[in-house]
Amino acid sequence: MGQWALIGRLRSRLSAGATLRPEVPLPIAGDQRAWDVVIGGLSGPDLAVDAETRLHDPQAQMRRVMLKLRDSGFDRMVWLVSDTRHNRAALRAVGNLLVASFPLSARSALRALAAGQTPEASAIILL
Repeated sequence: MGQWALIGRLRSRLSAGATLRPEVPLPIAGDQRAWDVVIGGLSGPDLAVDAETRLHDPQAQMRRVMLKLRDSGFDRMVWLVSDTRHNRAALRAVGNLLVASFPLSARSALRALAAGQTPEASAIILL
């Protein structure tokens, strides 16, 4: 249930015309992976979102979402993470490893989404 509350917090920051499609499978026969949400209705390509309520091993979890991005046909994504002290510390611990894969700031990504635009690159958003 926490994951849907997290996605709801993101939904409240989106433009009015944005649409959410939950549990969107990857386009590979037999592959059981899915995006938690795909945001449509933006002035640009749809945006994949993977939501995490608690980071256990941020490097492994980042590797998993980056492989999903590679295999999905999307060129960018949002890694949506619950804004908790634990998760902030976990992300700080991996620091610069995240920058190459998630170059856009959360502020810039949220600004684009609120304006109904697809962010220009992948981002980590803590909400």
